Amino acid sequence: MGFIKSSLALALASLLVACGGGGSDGYYNNTKQNNETTTPGTSTPIEIAKAELDILKREGQFLFGNYDPNDATTSKGYIDHALDTFAQGPIQLSLDIRQIDLTAFKTTNYRDKCFLLSKTDYRACYVFVGEDIKKVLSGYSEWDFDITAEDLKNIKLQNDQITPNLEAYESNTRIYIFENENGDKNFNDVTITGAFAYPFQQSWGIQQTLQKRFVLINSATSDYKITTTATVKDPETGNNVEREITTGAISIYKDLTSRDGSLYNIQAGSGFNVLINDNPNIPFAEPISFILNSVPGTSASASFRIKASGEQELFLPSITTIDGTRVENESPDQNNQTFTGNVSLSGNNIFKFKQQLSGTLNFEHVINGITFKGTSINNNGTVNTSLSLPTGVTF
Repeated sequence: MGFIKSSLALALASLLVACGGGGSDGYYNNTKQNNETTTPGTSTPIEIAKAELDILKREGQFLFGNYDPNDATTSKGYIDHALDTFAQGPIQLSLDIRQIDLTAFKTTNYRDKCFLLSKTDYRACYVFVGEDIKKVLSGYSEWDFDITAEDLKNIKLQNDQITPNLEAYESNTRIYIFENENGDKNFNDVTITGAFAYPFQQSWGIQQTLQKRFVLINSATSDYKITTTATVKDPETGNNVEREITTGAISIYKDLTSRDGSLYNIQAGSGFNVLINDNPNIPFAEPISFILNSVPGTSASASFRIKASGEQELFLPSITTIDGTRVENESPDQNNQTFTGNVSLSGNNIFKFKQQLSGTLNFEHVINGITFKGTSINNNGTVNTSLSLPTGVTF
């Protein structure tokens, strides 16, 4: 997938491009202004900030709490797809798996050596694989934790150069919970890899509302990697053989000395790819990528905190890529976007803020070099957002 490098000058040009989803008029058509004719290169900082904000209101209502994955009338942009996948996928799965009684799975899911062939990693672990995850965790009945060729049979990519290709998505989900020589650290390191799919609601004003995201955590998008033993088919003999396979993963470790509530740190640079097949303008699915950097123990440590008060905090200080492409057959013909920067959210139920019908969400994001700081207030499902930064810009 090509990465389109954004700049502030391109922000104004991109503003005139519709991002599909939510009907033939594109995302958030009601936010479009009549004065979107400022010439790039001569615009003021306020005009540039307004242009970038209008893009974010189409592509990332998640950033401001005005996002509901179960509402087909809530249009989903690139940032929405990426952050909602991160929240519902790796973060929520790692939290839910920590709640189970591991001793009940000692005889079925425990490995004395987690990676059988590894000469560098001797840890023991509990491992939960594929559809067996549904037997352990409730609330995932509509998810698919074992993506096969059959699941992908009616998915088309635009061309053979798309990376990752469809075959890469043929994988199961694997959740590892590691033992540690230090008993205090036991089972506090949860690592997730592989592929899964899950539903969301999106209407383009035709008939289909229930859509599906296909998610792949792989080595191309994650600096954090594990080398595991897998049964694969030998291309020459056709026989199943045991091989070592290195794959990307997302590792989330619970800080045992958190000063306030529970603190979960992302252990290294991580990411994933998402295929969405909701756009009725074209026959092929469109990819989105999400990559973040994290260095524990520094200001670049990505984390999720649940305070003793119940308030939640998400801090992603170094998002290196959120990108995607939407195709439209009528003018404008394409929407390519890339976002970099950082994301900070705090409040109660920050991942399902709009669904809670009340509450306050504080945010401070730096997207493509511009800081957006403010507060969203939920009043019975209607979210009103005010900005303190950038100055001179209203939401």
